[in-house]
Amino acid sequence: MYIQVPSDERLTRSDRHREASSQPELDYLKAVNGAAPPQDPQLLFLLMGAFSNANQPAEGAEFLSARLKEFADRLSDAQRALYLSAIGLLRAQHASSIPLFSRIGNVKETIAMLDEAKTLSGGQIFVVNWISGVVRSQLPGFFHQKQTALDDLRWCEANITKAPHVGWLREVNFRLGKLLLDDGDRIGAEKTERLQEFR
Repeated sequence: MYIQVPSDERLTRSDRHREASSQPELDYLKAVNGAAPPQDPQLLFLLMGAFSNANQPAEGAEFLSARLKEFADRLSDAQRALYLSAIGLLRAQHASSIPLFSRIGNVKETIAMLDEAKTLSGGQIFVVNWISGVVRSQLPGFFHQKQTALDDLRWCEANITKAPHVGWLREVNFRLGKLLLDDGDRIGAEKTERLQEFR
């Protein structure tokens, strides 16, 4: 599963492999996020993006899962939701590397994480809904997540003012347009594509 995490930097896949073991930003963000739960949630998602850009989603999910467990008594529901969402996205990115016989169970666990994150956030945190919608939109049909993906992506589209940055809407428009097109709603997909061109 490929998910473009909003970032100021754009790395090619080969760049990610070259920088995976020597990226100072990743080491710095790991140190900052490892010391204590970040007061600014942007630091958590910068770390998530750094793991993603370094092509280390499995390592990222493991690191954040350990921090979630370590900081459990110090986290609010909203903070727990952010951790679970970040872990869920990194797990989704790593899913294709998991043996097929284990992949379905792994995906179901990830869906459960995203569900818990939305419950903890009250459905009102943009990044939580963004991750939920983007991840679910790419799951095979037999997981029955399409409607939830549409609902999450439409919520993000209607609540862009809650996003960390307007750039987060690009993936929303792309995934929403693709879902609508797959569902035969060509007019809706074209409308979403036009909106993306203006953002």
